[in-house]
Amino acid sequence: MKLDGKTLRLVNGYLAERRADVVRDLSRLIRVPSVRSDPEPGAPYGAACLAGLSEAIALFRENGFDAKASEGNYYGIATYGEGDRSVGLFGHTDVVPVGDGWEYCPPFEPAEIDGCLVGRGSVDNKAAIVISLYVMRAVRDLSLPIGGKLVAFIGAAEETGMEDVASFVRENPMPDFSLVPDNDYPVSLGEKGICRFYVRSRDRFSDILSFAGGLAFNVVLDRAEITLRADSAVARALPGAIAGNSAFSLSENEGVLTLTATGVTSHASIPEKSVNAAKQACDLLLSLNSLGEGDRAILTRASDLLSGVHGEPFGLANDDPFFGPVTTANGIVSTDEGRLVLSFDLRYGTTVSAARVEEKIGETLARVSFDLVSIDNDEGFRLPEDSPAAGAVLATYRDLTGDANATPYYSGGGTYARHLKNAFSVGTSLPGYPMLKMRPGHGGEHQPDEAINVDALLGAAAMTLAMASALLDTL
Repeated sequence: MKLDGKTLRLVNGYLAERRADVVRDLSRLIRVPSVRSDPEPGAPYGAACLAGLSEAIALFRENGFDAKASEGNYYGIATYGEGDRSVGLFGHTDVVPVGDGWEYCPPFEPAEIDGCLVGRGSVDNKAAIVISLYVMRAVRDLSLPIGGKLVAFIGAAEETGMEDVASFVRENPMPDFSLVPDNDYPVSLGEKGICRFYVRSRDRFSDILSFAGGLAFNVVLDRAEITLRADSAVARALPGAIAGNSAFSLSENEGVLTLTATGVTSHASIPEKSVNAAKQACDLLLSLNSLGEGDRAILTRASDLLSGVHGEPFGLANDDPFFGPVTTANGIVSTDEGRLVLSFDLRYGTTVSAARVEEKIGETLARVSFDLVSIDNDEGFRLPEDSPAAGAVLATYRDLTGDANATPYYSGGGTYARHLKNAFSVGTSLPGYPMLKMRPGHGGEHQPDEAINVDALLGAAAMTLAMASALLDTL
């Protein structure tokens, strides 16, 4: 059933009347600090992720829907409707680590400010869980004959490997179509390949005791700490080297000097405006004449690997006609028995093969005396633009927004869509609504002060319902 103007007004009115409920329910989910940790019995992604999954399932049940966790608590499912035709609505309750520098509220104590809800997961991706819930509520409460069944998938490990959706695919029939509100509008018809890998220097540090920072592959590193013996020549040179530079600070404890470098974070898929803290620290230390030759060689090579955000360090600079440039981002740095360890998140279009990516990485590491520690390489995908389903989704967006020139795009982000058939990733926020004015590096997904405009979320819920109905009409 295509939503006509009268029905759409009815849906928008229904959602607007429940704005306070939406804020309450999203805030409830945000309050769960669902960052992945070590597995426990019955909690494959850690206790906090299980708590997030359980809270979302409880929310669906309290609203009268059939909802349950999978055996082993790998994911959850909530359903509404009957029939053989189905549309999946995919969201996840897990979040990336919070990071530092939150200014508007603590990350798991959400606050509504000027119509925007601030808190970790407000956009990525607890908003999608609330969208799924209110789409199902609207269909049920307004008795909308959309002509099929809605299947809400509640994930708990999207940010850290997507084992949750892999389990779902093994254990359940695939929905005929799926919508994944974890991206942007109007609709993504493909996603880049994502190659995540760790590298380690072959040589060991001498002056540097440790170099550490970051917790996730897919967040540009915005804070790194380097420790040195306080009586070393390098340590003695640092106060003068950082004078007047707010990106660095020093502290000393029991004969150990800690240099803290601060950058600007972003999602790994859009690193262009980020500032990597590890790169800053490497370049600062390299500017010191007192740095030993062994450490200088390691940091020089590391700085080279951290230079450029479009694949240049690995010889993979490529401008794909659909996906745009390759992106590279570093999210984690550590030391392993004195050797420097760096993570990389490299994203590439469909004109580059996974094998070619791995070949170039290997060639680069051999040249700079770093070894590959581990690698996980997942090729991307691209859907045909001329399919009836893609046309239905795009036409729905154009009709409801009045934007006749809206065109599909191809995404650098990785969503559940890459593991599903006939899946389209869309937004959690309808465009055109004001956001809080924040300084660079704040307000977006994976950033401090992550925030969503509540009315934009309500618009996205109405859009998701309309798209789901349009997809069922194509069957």
